[in-house]
Amino acid sequence: MPKVSMLLPVYNEEVFLNYSLVNTIKYVDEIIIVDGGESGPSTDNTKNIIDAYDTLYPRKIKYYTGIFRMENGSWDESASRNFALSKVTGDILMPHCGDMIYTDQDLQQIFEIINKYPEKRIIYCLFVEFWLDTSQIRLYSGNAMEAWYPVLPISDIPFVSMDLVSHYFNGPSLSIKDYTNKDFMFMPNVFRYHYGWISGFDRQVFRHIRNMTMGSWGESGKDILALGEKGIARWAIKHVLNYPNNPCGFVYTGKVPINKNFSYKDGYEETIAKYKAQYGEDLLSQ
Repeated sequence: MPKVSMLLPVYNEEVFLNYSLVNTIKYVDEIIIVDGGESGPSTDNTKNIIDAYDTLYPRKIKYYTGIFRMENGSWDESASRNFALSKVTGDILMPHCGDMIYTDQDLQQIFEIINKYPEKRIIYCLFVEFWLDTSQIRLYSGNAMEAWYPVLPISDIPFVSMDLVSHYFNGPSLSIKDYTNKDFMFMPNVFRYHYGWISGFDRQVFRHIRNMTMGSWGESGKDILALGEKGIARWAIKHVLNYPNNPCGFVYTGKVPINKNFSYKDGYEETIAKYKAQYGEDLLSQ
């Protein structure tokens, strides 16, 4: 049977990490966890959660910490992933994140397929990305249904054979060798659930500050960058508050794997107070 390696970059993932690991760790052969942000490893309860699973599943988790940078010297989450790839020993790669959830039933189906069809190089399933709360999902196309077809965005493959990765220091995206339809296995009745956009207001603001500071917005972000730290923080808060005006949300009536409501505005008051304490009461009035 193919050996499956889960690759998990993390930073302050305490809200969803337990949900993310509780089912997946039972099925994979190893988990490569790389914990590192711009200034070092997680500062919340992430490490304690990992330690608890390491006790339950001895020698299955390989845990690394540090500040991981791209070849140009910039910090980037993909640098953490690329470092983790150098530690993988399996045949099948499971790229994962701390706010991605699989149900036990979906994982059973996935691993049955992996073992039944070991020659398949890409295992693909449907992707539910919650938006604002668990009553809506985020779709990226003018034609909403296009997002439900087995298209192949490189950074969004659930399971992929290691021979597809040509070199792990190429940059933000995994490099995929040539493939044909015979390499592809699509599972239309299997889902994975992403809670990243509803993981709390503080996390949303932090992510946008980080991405803007890293230059991820390119030319469109130059004017924001010129405003300095306070201006970037102000922009990030207002950007997150503007989420409901983004036309990417669609009503969701499917199953929800966690029996708890989450919203992108969770912790809003505390987050605003924190940034005002740092930058002044006039932060949002300018």
